[in-house]
Amino acid sequence: MNECPRCGWPQSDVYEVISRHLTSEGVVTYTRCACGAVQIRVQAFETGRVVTTGRLPGAS
Repeated sequence: MNECPRCGWPQSDVYEVISRHLTSEGVVTYTRCACGAVQIRVQAFETGRVVTTGRLPGAS
């Protein structure tokens, strides 16, 4: 599905991010469409790929 089923707003154009959470399966993002509908998006982790943010302990 590439559009909001309620109003047709393109899902690639996120109107508002409500919250984003790390889980054991990946990143879950709750978004709000321009019409007010809430959508849940899941971006699964890729096997064998390590993603980090920020500084690692001991890094200068």
